[in-house]
Amino acid sequence: MRKLLLGTTALIAAASVSSAVMADMTIKGAMEFTIESQDPGTTVTGASNNLFSSDQNITMTFTNKTDSGLTIGMVQNIESVGDGSVSAASSDENYMYIKGGFGALTLGNNDGAGDQLTTTASDLVGPDALNDGAPAMASATGNLADDNADLINDINDENSITYILPKMGGLTIGASYSDKGAGAAANADQTVVAAKYEFSSGAVSGSLHYGSMNMSGANAGDSSLNSNSMGIKLKSGNVQAIMAKAEDDVTSAIKTEVTDFGVQYKLSNGLTLSAVSTEVTENTGGESLDVTTIGGKYSIASGLDAYLTYHDYDYAVGTSGATADDGTVTSFTLKASF
Repeated sequence: MRKLLLGTTALIAAASVSSAVMADMTIKGAMEFTIESQDPGTTVTGASNNLFSSDQNITMTFTNKTDSGLTIGMVQNIESVGDGSVSAASSDENYMYIKGGFGALTLGNNDGAGDQLTTTASDLVGPDALNDGAPAMASATGNLADDNADLINDINDENSITYILPKMGGLTIGASYSDKGAGAAANADQTVVAAKYEFSSGAVSGSLHYGSMNMSGANAGDSSLNSNSMGIKLKSGNVQAIMAKAEDDVTSAIKTEVTDFGVQYKLSNGLTLSAVSTEVTENTGGESLDVTTIGGKYSIASGLDAYLTYHDYDYAVGTSGATADDGTVTSFTLKASF
């Protein structure tokens, strides 16, 4: 991480302001390189089912504190991600925020309150788990909307407004709104409300999580769609557990339901072990996905971590018309943070 101090003396002089204003600039970087091997139950002629992929992020943050006590910031996250030949980098997140005694207001392309305040057991596993660059285990033409139990349909790196209220005891509440556009077929506006309550009792600490999203119909007369998530996280010493459940309207008649449960144990030698069980079902046609995930993280050195993740999955197609699959995926990821 690099920190730079930027003086705005020329601007101050032009504005006839007597005191200098200084802004902190922080640059952070991280890169993940992954080797993935899949052993599917279906056979595709000529397919090796092995691949290399990479994910690089560079985040620049400008921060200024005003005399009135506000913190004003701007964030730009540049990402290059993919397998094979990766030659393009794009702006993954770009937003501004204002923080103070009133809470925090975020404007621009960023994750919404649901992403920030809901949870899923896949969070225990690390890179290339079900919620981060996961391999394909279910058909993209089916009705399974997602494979983890945080808020499935959420505001994700989209132009939006998010407001997080000041923390009240252990309670944090937030709301987000995204307008999808001005056109006749761009009315799928999203409204998200989410909350997290943190608690402790003796040696046990934990948190309760809830999120809800309503999406307006994309066209006049279309039905609105809803998504919700609830979960609990418990921690005692080196042991942590998460259980979560989520539902999402794929259409007005079809719903995806996800339940996951996971445990994590941190050993004293820098090794962290995790296990997650995930069940995904579709409410009308019998399509389903069951995944057992086992993961290990080892801290090689400061800023350098290695992850080994194993998925055993069983995909049943029901009446979707897709192709059933029963297989395994093993991935190794090396992550460097700066």
